[in-house]
Amino acid sequence: MIATIEKDEAIKKRIGEIVADRGGNRTKLADEMEISPAYLASVINSPDKNVTSKLLKAFASIDVNINWLVTGVGEMYINTELLLSWKNKAVESETVILSLEKKLDRLTFLVGHLDGLLISNLEMQDNDGQE
Repeated sequence: MIATIEKDEAIKKRIGEIVADRGGNRTKLADEMEISPAYLASVINSPDKNVTSKLLKAFASIDVNINWLVTGVGEMYINTELLLSWKNKAVESETVILSLEKKLDRLTFLVGHLDGLLISNLEMQDNDGQE
């Protein structure tokens, strides 16, 4: 079953704005979104046709800001450059974290090794003192 959003003429109006912004060709837009032109036209033109999650996903696939589409708040399109920047920063952060984890593992090993040497040294001193 496909989830639906209540009929909302404002959403349909914003869909019309997207069509106009992308050149006014519904067929080309529908092809770009991988939905049928008839389905897109029926959503825009039919007062009884609900906006479905399928349609929202199709708009999201072309970087339409779904919050804007549903509420009218924000920008028409998602700032993909900003999202890519955030993704790159996340990857860089993950790389730094992995590097730090490797260094921590190495330090833990060295501390354990030094601790073992210290204990051995103390035991040798105790043995020398008992003789």
